[in-house]
Amino acid sequence: MTVLTCLTDSLTALIAQGGLRPLFQPIVDTRQGGLIGHEALIRGPAGHALEFPYDLFGEAKRVGMLSELDLTCREAAMQAYSQMEMEGYLFLNVNPNVLLDKQHPRGCTLRLARELGIPAEKIVIELSEQYPIQNPEDLKQAVHRYREGGFLIAIDDLGAGYSGLKLWSEVKPDFVKIDRYFIEHIDGDPIKREFVQSIITLARGMQSRVIAEGIETGDELRQLQDMGIHYCQGYYLGRPQMTPLAAPPRLPVSDQSLPLRHHKETIALLARPGHTVDINTPVHRVFDTLLANGQLHSLPVLDRGIPVGLVRREKIMELYSGSYGRALYANKCIKHAMDARPLVVDWQSPLERVSNLITDDDEISDHRHFIISRQGRYYGLASVRGLLRTMTELRLLHARYANPLTLLPGNVPIYREIDEALQQQRDFYVAYFDLNNFKPYNDVYGYAQGDKVIQWVARLLQEVLVGDGQFLGHVGGDDFVAVLDGRCDWPVLCDTIIQRFEAGIAGFYSAEDQLRKGIVANSRSGEQIFYPLLGMAIGVVHPDSRNCHCHEDVASLTSHAKQQAKRRQASHCFISDRRAPHQGESIATG
Repeated sequence: MTVLTCLTDSLTALIAQGGLRPLFQPIVDTRQGGLIGHEALIRGPAGHALEFPYDLFGEAKRVGMLSELDLTCREAAMQAYSQMEMEGYLFLNVNPNVLLDKQHPRGCTLRLARELGIPAEKIVIELSEQYPIQNPEDLKQAVHRYREGGFLIAIDDLGAGYSGLKLWSEVKPDFVKIDRYFIEHIDGDPIKREFVQSIITLARGMQSRVIAEGIETGDELRQLQDMGIHYCQGYYLGRPQMTPLAAPPRLPVSDQSLPLRHHKETIALLARPGHTVDINTPVHRVFDTLLANGQLHSLPVLDRGIPVGLVRREKIMELYSGSYGRALYANKCIKHAMDARPLVVDWQSPLERVSNLITDDDEISDHRHFIISRQGRYYGLASVRGLLRTMTELRLLHARYANPLTLLPGNVPIYREIDEALQQQRDFYVAYFDLNNFKPYNDVYGYAQGDKVIQWVARLLQEVLVGDGQFLGHVGGDDFVAVLDGRCDWPVLCDTIIQRFEAGIAGFYSAEDQLRKGIVANSRSGEQIFYPLLGMAIGVVHPDSRNCHCHEDVASLTSHAKQQAKRRQASHCFISDRRAPHQGESIATG
């Protein structure tokens, strides 16, 4: 009997005797701190030639038993899900071509779900993108049947193989799982970040939820959170095991999904957990730690979680190199050899402010590290060199997309800010600022004076809005857009802007025009018309992230609100009650 014959007999026996066992890997919502479900992964008996999926499914394909194996795997996973009274979604891997097999029985999964008392909407059918699809039309029909039964659909391994975006557009899945190739080292790979950002944008438009799989490090997880991905899976969060997690893994403080909009603009972006030492640790143990790991240059010293100092490699090595250094310090606690006055900054400190602190201090070397705290407790470690590099990158990016007249963020950053708020389902408002009668003002006073007005308005908005921590962008001309945190007192901010605008705008007119409170200029038809002083029109909207899928949807809302605000000649703030665009409405309405 040949080896292949033995394997075939083994496969038949495993299926017939129920020798396959499901393992469950958790899928975690890192923002809410909960589990959304588990993916079922099938294994053969430990030590068996067909223990692992590659061998198991490879043999099934060779002998034409993929359909039988697929049904057996589903049954084993669903029975375990029911017996262990698991909660959340159950993700089942399916080779899409199995669904196209004419011999593959239909309705088995739905019948089994009903027998086991599992709601169909709790089961997610994962179609892997690694297999070439033989017949896309038949696959669409098969997916439609599953949807009619109440099941959800996911595309697995997106970006790994054959079908890609075509499969996505054909199937319109409820979930999209990004292949681990694009997740590995994403924190240090800008190309991978651009790819994943594109997936996020597409998913929002197609109403698919994104899951990042294959996460193995905290840095990868933090980068994904910064990008707005919070459904996560990988060894860092939990390995496949027979008993599913009853609760999400406890993440280090620095890996928790952080509220508000600190990621891109505050020092928290650079925080890394790092090795730490307790204040009572003997110096010789710290020396051994540094000796064993040549990559460690600084060690934060903590007293019950509060940073009290920083150990620097060069200081310890210098102590130990002296004639009596080892004898004098080896058994003393590290507080006698640490820097007791390290730079400690709060995690919400703006990058610019921290950069200024460091560059103004001649004693801080660009090779050194500093500590980041959160509510007084240790949050992470960051390097001066990393901060300066990030500041350079951000300034280049800002310069690339900034409006040249005001240097405020232009259209691309505005779009990204709104898309990120939608993706993260934040509670936020968008305010559109426009000047009434600006064209006739430009015609009378000239574009140079008009530019001065725009720059003054930009400074006013910056002082009021950016000073309050809100995002402000310059669309172009006399149009500005602000993205406002739902918890800020935005009505007061808008009132302040109007009051300060009204108090200062007359200064941009001649004494004669100030006296008559306006100008005479030609209308579009060529007739002389009196135009009152410039007014500030503000249109405010409160987008519903469940029904607004991208910045274009929000743009149609703000366009309508701006039009309503401009119906009055005088400065006015219009607050729209529309939270989603009407069907078929687009940015063109503005």
